[in-house]
Amino acid sequence: MKLARALLVASVLACGAPVAMAQHAAATQRAAPAADTALLGEYHLEGVMETGSGLRLKADGNFDWYFTYGALDLAARGKWTHHGDAVELQVVEMGFPPQFPQTKFDRMHLRVEGAKLVPSWPWDMDAFRKGEERGHYIHD
Repeated sequence: MKLARALLVASVLACGAPVAMAQHAAATQRAAPAADTALLGEYHLEGVMETGSGLRLKADGNFDWYFTYGALDLAARGKWTHHGDAVELQVVEMGFPPQFPQTKFDRMHLRVEGAKLVPSWPWDMDAFRKGEERGHYIHD
């Protein structure tokens, strides 16, 4: 009898574990909170001459970013968060030219100004100064 009960409990746990794990995964991968959904989507940079840049904020909390300035091409992926009037990009993976290691960064701060995201640049390079706000990302 004890063996039958143990087998029954083991089979119930084995059948229920995948369902519980799937429910946990769904709960931890929820879309951005309602306040953040207005920020989701693709953006392009305006107000910086001879520079092309785009940003995509995804509902799962990830972002994709690219930046082209003259012959310099950068790309980054990572996690984004929104707190008050700020969006923070935490870089997980970044592509940059090895001859320009100073262009690599771990974080970027963007100030939310209405429908615009105003970047504080994370490096000193040519006309860009670390921490300086220059240009703005517009929602596409």
